[in-house]
Amino acid sequence: MRTRLRLDAMTGSAFAGWVAVIAQWSGPLLAQDLDLSWIDHERLKTGEILAEFGDDRRFKGHIRAAVLIDAPAERIWEILEDCESAPEYVPNVLSCELRETSKEQNSQVFRQRVKVAWFLPSFEHEFRLVYKPYSRIDVNRVSGPLSVLDGAWWLVPGPGRGTILTYYLDFDPGLPIPNFVVGRMLMRDVPVVLTAVRDRAEAAKSGAP
Repeated sequence: MRTRLRLDAMTGSAFAGWVAVIAQWSGPLLAQDLDLSWIDHERLKTGEILAEFGDDRRFKGHIRAAVLIDAPAERIWEILEDCESAPEYVPNVLSCELRETSKEQNSQVFRQRVKVAWFLPSFEHEFRLVYKPYSRIDVNRVSGPLSVLDGAWWLVPGPGRGTILTYYLDFDPGLPIPNFVVGRMLMRDVPVVLTAVRDRAEAAKSGAP
């Protein structure tokens, strides 16, 4: 039986959950308007996945990424909310299970099992997703071995009926996961996942199987 839930049941985001494994989006920034000034829209129109990585004083590292998807935000949301399908296109995610739903807070708690590298054991963590359909999904740490677990996804209207899917996070994996392992994984996997979400959304829009 699939654990996929519709929006009126406060559905979850597989990809946002993966973000929670390795990410923090700074609290004060969540209250501000979304910053799109760094995005080169001409590059997005060519199909390029934009991803920038760096470090700052507060956290071990941060990333921002964007992709232009020729599909409405509602269709992209359907893909992001399907937690059970995460292992099909999200590297390192082995499973995702719904644990708790709060209608009052418009949120859900998920448990994921993740394996970030072949030489490290897999581990489980729990995270909370807070939904603001169809514009934003916030991610907050509940439990697990990682020291920082907060993030945010934004779905922004693009040209025509397209949508700019943006991804902002800061991360501090903490022990027992070395920082360099998470950093390399992000640089390798973020473009892969964004491409997969785009391909799925555009294939569904065109009626492809």
